Amino acid sequence: MGKFLTFLILMVCFYILWNICWLWSVNRAKRKSLFPAKGKATLFDVRTLIIQGEKDLAIQLYCEIFRSTRRVAKKAVDELEKNIQAKNSKLE
Repeated sequence: MGKFLTFLILMVCFYILWNICWLWSVNRAKRKSLFPAKGKATLFDVRTLIIQGEKDLAIQLYCEIFRSTRRVAKKAVDELEKNIQAKNSKLE
């Protein structure tokens, strides 16, 4: 029982730390005006985050806009990233 309780406490601490880091990165993006206000986001904002290198934030924003799961959002953001890279390589 002691090992399980220790494991449970460690998992809760990890979860809290992960959420603090996530909130910090969202707040940092909002300060830089990369992350739009809730309900005001568009697919263009997702594209901007991808270009800025904030892929995790782009996935989160895609989830908010389309109310999709993280798996679907990750797949869509990966596809957008490929399209952006393809356009950039054509311009060079």
